[in-house]
Amino acid sequence: MCIGKWVQVSLVLTLLLIVAGFASSQGEGGLEEVIVQFSDARGDDVGAGALLYPEHEVYVQGLFDLVRFQVSRDDDSIYFDFGFATITNPFQAPEGYFHQRLEVYIRTGESQGQTSVPIGAYTLQTASELGWNIRLSIAPFDESRLYLVDKDSQIHVSSDGIRSCRFPDSETLRVQVNSALLPQPDSAWGYYVLAGAFDGLAQGFWRDLGDGPWQVGGNGIPVFDILAPRFGKHGQRAQLGAGVLHPVSAKDVTYLPWLVGTVFVLVCLGVFFLWRWRRGRS
Repeated sequence: MCIGKWVQVSLVLTLLLIVAGFASSQGEGGLEEVIVQFSDARGDDVGAGALLYPEHEVYVQGLFDLVRFQVSRDDDSIYFDFGFATITNPFQAPEGYFHQRLEVYIRTGESQGQTSVPIGAYTLQTASELGWNIRLSIAPFDESRLYLVDKDSQIHVSSDGIRSCRFPDSETLRVQVNSALLPQPDSAWGYYVLAGAFDGLAQGFWRDLGDGPWQVGGNGIPVFDILAPRFGKHGQRAQLGAGVLHPVSAKDVTYLPWLVGTVFVLVCLGVFFLWRWRRGRS
């Protein structure tokens, strides 16, 4: 193959990668404007490092392994999508999922906000200057709630205009909030996303540690996964171990891995086709 052909192949490949990247930025429903999108490491659903799934057979691995989080909007609603390694609904919750208990705390920057992050019988904290202004408390059986902090630091709670569901044939949970209830999302917002196990009889609906096949095992706060780096001073284990959380925002998203991967593929193709061309000439 001549060098000209190799250049053509490289250009086509680059265009395909760009198109694929654009397609991946569209919302799960396909028509929403994506505000921000994050990925989370797989296999890190161990909390601060020593948390264990309940032993009962309905608790299959991956139920609490958050792998993706996305915020999008259309004219009527704001959507919060949560991708998990697996989702099941053994007790037929009407929302299509049973096990996941989620909290999303959002820092809009409009005010100092609240710093306490209640998790059942436990309380985590945000850094003092990084408090939250919006809270989405998400659970099956119509137990999802919206909390808003006003300019006087008063908290207002609403159950209307918020619903959660599982996308059919998907490992994605969606929370839909009436856009009239929230300020319009900004890419500068910071997000705290926490995933644990639902328990309809427990404090705050968070399944706690204890004895027996239905209780969380190991030790630590019963939060299996958070949206955070795998390692580093703001890694998941560091945050949960210290009990102090740090938000993730769009500025933390980098396209460097994608660019490096693209360049690597193109270089490998170039070397291969150059080798073929020289071999053909010899």
